[in-house]
Amino acid sequence: MSIRHERKDAMENRQLILQTANQLFQEHGVQSVSMHQIAKTAGVGQATLYRRYAHKGDLCFDILQQYGNHLVERIATYLDNRRLEPPLERLNGILEIWIDAIEEKADLIVAMASKMALDCEDGRGNFFLSPMYRMFRDRMSELILECIGPKAAQQKQPEPELAAHTLICSISPAGYFHIKNEKNYSKARMKEHYRQLCELLFRADGAV
Repeated sequence: MSIRHERKDAMENRQLILQTANQLFQEHGVQSVSMHQIAKTAGVGQATLYRRYAHKGDLCFDILQQYGNHLVERIATYLDNRRLEPPLERLNGILEIWIDAIEEKADLIVAMASKMALDCEDGRGNFFLSPMYRMFRDRMSELILECIGPKAAQQKQPEPELAAHTLICSISPAGYFHIKNEKNYSKARMKEHYRQLCELLFRADGAV
């Protein structure tokens, strides 16, 4: 068997494992699914599974990476299709997509973060080192600057990159769900709060 064929088989096994794990996580929740259950459902040996993934945190990381790549493409398409809309509307749109994403993948994010915090020293679980964080921060910074204008940015308005970073931090899963659950807010209400916050912070005088 050639090395090329072995690599193809390994890639196919990896995709099978990820698809199986993702489906089981959606049906039963991350905490309720065991590695043994994933291997059995996927039809692979446990040794094969553990050679690729030492624990569920690793699995969650890869699933979230795939989801993150899809999210980056979705944001790029969203901004391209709405490039003529006011910047504040585009900024609010990005935040709403981000809220939808963490609502959909909250269990995976929590499981990955808690496990990798204990077992990883390479920064893989650190969102702030990821390309997705950089993409969100860059796009949001650009939109914030477009909202407030270059002259305002040099005066007393928030510094765009810091403002973008602060918004991203405020929608981290732990902080987002803490205030949402404490106040018993719906997802729609949380989106409305962020829309109001952005209008308060970044709405230029006379903006529509």
